[in-house]
Amino acid sequence: MRSLVIGMGIGQLYKSVLEGMGHEVLTLDTDPTKSTDFKDIRDASLRLNHFNTVHICTPNFTHKEIAEAIAPSSNIIFVEKPGFRNSIEWQDFVKYRPLTHIMMVKNNQWRSNISDMIRLKEQALVIEIRWHNKDRVPNPGTWFTTKELAFGGVSRDLMPHLLSLFMVMEPNYQQAVKMRYFSEQNWILDDVKNTDYGIVNPNGTYDVDDHCRIEYAIDDKIWILDANWRTLKEDDRAIIFTMKDGTTKRIELGLCPEEAYKNMINDTLLSMRENIFWKKQHTQDLWIHETIEKL
Repeated sequence: MRSLVIGMGIGQLYKSVLEGMGHEVLTLDTDPTKSTDFKDIRDASLRLNHFNTVHICTPNFTHKEIAEAIAPSSNIIFVEKPGFRNSIEWQDFVKYRPLTHIMMVKNNQWRSNISDMIRLKEQALVIEIRWHNKDRVPNPGTWFTTKELAFGGVSRDLMPHLLSLFMVMEPNYQQAVKMRYFSEQNWILDDVKNTDYGIVNPNGTYDVDDHCRIEYAIDDKIWILDANWRTLKEDDRAIIFTMKDGTTKRIELGLCPEEAYKNMINDTLLSMRENIFWKKQHTQDLWIHETIEKL
């Protein structure tokens, strides 16, 4: 298997995972300070015109252009969340490039304890999927907190992960009734200059949401999805199940293990020619796009 990783920030994780799977891994980053195999898409496509998987790990505003450029050389393209700018762009890509499969990275659906989550969900009345960071706004002042470039803030960064978990636990997610939803910006750049997550540009832009929440009702259950970049409390990343007897049970989330990424890639490669698999992925990806666009 030959794989291309584009963007060597989080791309380092994919490189490690893919090498552990025995793939021939090539890397691409336009940053001249980074040591990679390629510096531009055309060079990669001309020199090696076939990749089993391509992993786009670049800033959000570059995803679509890169996917279009590398599609003729790719069997499967994995795109880091939040995918493209909107659902129309994503749908058009799927429609007009039928020979190339594309998938938003939904690695959380391949966690090893998904069956435990589903079992607890069946017995619960309220399920809250919570990802609260104490103070971890990514790279304040850079493209990450510039709406024109990132398309949004925590709603694009973390909410897709929570939606992925919701979908894998609730197969009838499309029938869920949205009771309440919002996204809000609680902070300004001056508030987050001392963030502990990434590079800060003190003269940059901060015009994105940093807290968002969606509440659903389906059957006899209430679902709460809550993502927050900066709470000033302790980190709290978990699924909390309020059971029918009033007790609560909790599954810690934490960073997604590398094994989940490996399983996602393996299953996707094995499903290369399975139309049912790809129909399911495209339906989920479009639903995530449509959901976060409304936040």
